[in-house]
Amino acid sequence: MRCFFIFLLLISIGCINNIKDIDASYPNNSINDHGSDIQINYYLKGNLEFQLIAPEIEIITSPEEKSIFEKGIKVFVYNQSLDTIATISADFAVQNKDQQLVEVRKNVILNNLNQEELVTEKLFWNKELKKIYTDDFVTLHTQNQIIMGFGFTSDQYFSTYSLSNITGTIYL
Repeated sequence: MRCFFIFLLLISIGCINNIKDIDASYPNNSINDHGSDIQINYYLKGNLEFQLIAPEIEIITSPEEKSIFEKGIKVFVYNQSLDTIATISADFAVQNKDQQLVEVRKNVILNNLNQEELVTEKLFWNKELKKIYTDDFVTLHTQNQIIMGFGFTSDQYFSTYSLSNITGTIYL
C-alpha cells in the first residue's frame, strides 16, 4: 500500500507545469479572442470621442497585439456636444495597438461635417499623432469640386486636410 502512495505522489509531482515553462515551449503561439456585433466607445477626458461598430473582431496578442476587423468597420467621430463630425467606413481594418496605428482598406469612405467625402482604397490613422493619411490614389468630393490625386493628410477629425500630387480637378 505504501508503494502505491509513493508511486501516486511521484506521478502527481511530475505533472506540475510552470506557466512560464509552457509559454517558453510555444513562443510563436498567439492568443486569439473573437467577438461578434462589436461596439467600442473611445473616451477622452470623460467625453465620447469615437465609436467603432463592426460585425466581427479577431484579437491576436502575439507577437504584437492586433485587432482585425475582416468584415469591415464604421467609425463615428463626435464633438463635445455629441454631434457626429466625421465618419469612416471600410471593408477591412487592422488596429496595431503597440504602434498606435489603424489601417483601413477596401472601399474606404471618409466623410466630414462640411459634407466632403474622401474615397480611397487604403488609409492610416495614427492615434498618437492624431493624423489620418495615405499615399494611395484618392478622390475628394466637395460641394464645388471633385479632386483626384495621390496622397492625403488630415487631422483625425477630417476638418483640416491637404492633398498631394493632384492629378485632376473637376469643377461642378
